[in-house]
Amino acid sequence: MQHTDNLCMGCMSETGRETVCSVCGFDENTYNEPEAIKLRTVLAGRYVVGKVLSSNGGGYTYLAFDNLKSMVVTLREYYPTGFCTRGNDNTVIVASDENFTYNDGLLKFIELYKNLASLNEIKAIFRVFDIFETNNTAYCVSEYLPGITLKEFLLRNGGNLKWEQVRPLFLPLISAIKAMHSAGIVHGGISPETLVVGRDGRIRLTGFRIPEIRNAKSNMTSQLFPGFAAIEQYEGEELTTSTDVYSFAATLFRTLTGNPPTDALSRLEKDNMTFQKSVAEELPRGVLIALANALQLRKEDRTQTIDGFKEHLESSDVVMAPAKEKTEDKKVSNISTKKYTIIAAVATAVVLLVLAVIVYFAILKKPAEDKNSTSVPSVPSVVSVGDIGNPSRPESLFSTPDFSNQTYASLIDNDEYKKWFIFSVVKKEYNDKVERGKVCGQSVAVGTNAKRDTKVELTISLGPKEVTLSKKLAGMTKDQAYVTLLELGFDPANIEFVEKRGDTATKEEVIIEASPELGSKLSPDEAIILYYNSNLIQNESSSNTDNSQDENAQQTESNSQSSSSNTTSVEQ
Repeated sequence: MQHTDNLCMGCMSETGRETVCSVCGFDENTYNEPEAIKLRTVLAGRYVVGKVLSSNGGGYTYLAFDNLKSMVVTLREYYPTGFCTRGNDNTVIVASDENFTYNDGLLKFIELYKNLASLNEIKAIFRVFDIFETNNTAYCVSEYLPGITLKEFLLRNGGNLKWEQVRPLFLPLISAIKAMHSAGIVHGGISPETLVVGRDGRIRLTGFRIPEIRNAKSNMTSQLFPGFAAIEQYEGEELTTSTDVYSFAATLFRTLTGNPPTDALSRLEKDNMTFQKSVAEELPRGVLIALANALQLRKEDRTQTIDGFKEHLESSDVVMAPAKEKTEDKKVSNISTKKYTIIAAVATAVVLLVLAVIVYFAILKKPAEDKNSTSVPSVPSVVSVGDIGNPSRPESLFSTPDFSNQTYASLIDNDEYKKWFIFSVVKKEYNDKVERGKVCGQSVAVGTNAKRDTKVELTISLGPKEVTLSKKLAGMTKDQAYVTLLELGFDPANIEFVEKRGDTATKEEVIIEASPELGSKLSPDEAIILYYNSNLIQNESSSNTDNSQDENAQQTESNSQSSSSNTTSVEQ
């Protein structure tokens, strides 16, 4: 246990009781947060409360020190603005007429962080260490990792990043968001201000709040991020997985373009959100499609799941950016050889489609008119998101395809189907032949001529009643194994990781065995324990033992030379 009187409450560094911290410049004498917990207050007999890191309508987030484990942590307190005051002993006093709303939010606060605690193996989400109640409120203790917000990171790096830089930074977040949604959590506030870039170069998701804080029509003081909040958050509707898809896509848009999307309320009045041609020229087709569909204003038109969004992004791996595509060997004019962006090409197609309809009717009235006399309109420099995500179709009937073995997300994201079918999931059943999460039944028979907005009821496969616990789990990291089990359909609450020393040392904490054992068959509803190796490879120099003084001397001289060489290498 560390003596905390010498710690700076602004950074938790040893200060030697200096008035102003020589490390961070924090001065306790000028610190002023009248509604917050007093500095150096000890909670639960172990957590020393430091300065306020942030606050909003849902409460305060503090820097804190765990005196039991001698480590810096983050402490989140439930303290909804306007519903309570603080007594001299830090007890939260609730207004008499706000008891119901306060207590309802308190229960949701505890439930939220309990669910987050089940995701502690996901590295892109800060780990939850403790949840406790005292002072008539609740607290969550979580991991503290120094870093800067994505917003500040972008400002320091020229305002935006290339797709080649963004891809490895953002794609790990998709697995984290998928796991989060599987645990029943909708974030509602994904933005450059809630994503933190750590010193290890990884990006992590923070800023989890109860739903009322992410809803403009709730009784509590809300916190929304303009440009990144979906329209349903302003209109008081329930937050869904598509709400997070919108926010994540908006954050990706900001990172790639250097500018945030137009805020949803402004788009409601006039939806003129566009991609700049210069930006689109450098982006792969899959990225453009993913952003266009995920940023649809209304959630029913939008990509519904993070998996659907990922499918479009992953198509970027096999499709080159429009600016890099090669033309076939043929003679073309200077105008035709100009490489337009895929966005401009789509917009041109839409314009030509409308033009073709006009020409068609003109021909009916004037059969002798030359169809080739129609001129091609100029290509716009910007294109509406709506034009990309929802192209129109002139046909009156459409032959119903076979939807089996496709995901619900891919169906509702398919531009060809959007004007013809309204999909709904009405049933889920076990199916040995169809992969979990994919369609195994449809209410409209294949080949049926469908009219616009034909309703199709889907049956989704739960996969086989029994799944094989793959032996490939052995050797996976905890993070990889966790996501793999989620994809197989295991409930996050039924997955447990236990430390165990293996016979062979490994570089990382990897899975070595499981219960039930790897290779066995079991229901996805069963509990499973994964044992990870605690026998890690140690520094080679610390494990060597010499048997004589001469050998020790020689080893010392050798190590000295090696150390000198290494130092030179690092300095270079």
